[in-house]
Amino acid sequence: MKSFIRMLGFGAVGLLFSACSGSAKGSENFEIWAHRGCSYAWPENTIQSFRAAAELPVTGIELDIQLTKDNKIVVIHDETVDRTTDGSGNVQDFTLAELKALKIQTHPELEPAYTEIPTMEEVLDLLKPYCLSKGLRINIELKTSRVRYEGIEDMILALVHDYGLEDYIVYSSFNPDSIMLIKEKLPSAQVAILNGSLLACMDFARDGHNIDGLHPHIKQLNVADIRAKTSLPVRAWGSAEPFYPDAGKYEKQKPRKLQKLGVTGIFTNVPEFYCK
Repeated sequence: MKSFIRMLGFGAVGLLFSACSGSAKGSENFEIWAHRGCSYAWPENTIQSFRAAAELPVTGIELDIQLTKDNKIVVIHDETVDRTTDGSGNVQDFTLAELKALKIQTHPELEPAYTEIPTMEEVLDLLKPYCLSKGLRINIELKTSRVRYEGIEDMILALVHDYGLEDYIVYSSFNPDSIMLIKEKLPSAQVAILNGSLLACMDFARDGHNIDGLHPHIKQLNVADIRAKTSLPVRAWGSAEPFYPDAGKYEKQKPRKLQKLGVTGIFTNVPEFYCK
């Protein structure tokens, strides 16, 4: 019952969504990005978490992509399936059919009580109407820093093109080669560098790399007078927020304070908290 109440409180009820006004609490024009969807209330990087987030007035939804053994794009954060599914092993060692057979525990009160790893096509099928109707954006993180996944840049660009969603996408990665390859292949693409520190992100931009956003850890905003030093969006990640099914307390950021520092947005597991 506790998890069911939590589910109702964080993203499953239309009345809750309609109560949100489209801006972060305490600040205007501050971007709220749903990190792996509504990942505090629902299993991360699943259709359920993305649907819940899309119904909120968020700026966008962040997700992670990797390749299967048979070169299909799937949405999952870890390079292994161990933490989020009932399986074990590396994502790259599974075919799509094998990954689809794995179960992800969702709310036990629901039927079925399990969901599965989505393909990128399934996610775009879900989110495209929200992009076109209300300008929802999608941050696609390429998980190429540990496993290179050769060709993933071409594949995701082609897929996004097929859906006609180029204008709604931000591509990011901890691997600078990935985002620069995206930019080389599609100069109009929006790309952002991920790094632990803002200073490292800014150094990368100053080194002549044509990027469109800086994505530092929220605890490493180690640059004074940010807005005087960069005009690029600064979207911070890494708030202390658990993932479903952990029901622990989460760190509540203060958008107005962050905005005064020069931060333009955050990635959060609890986007519903930042809706009025």
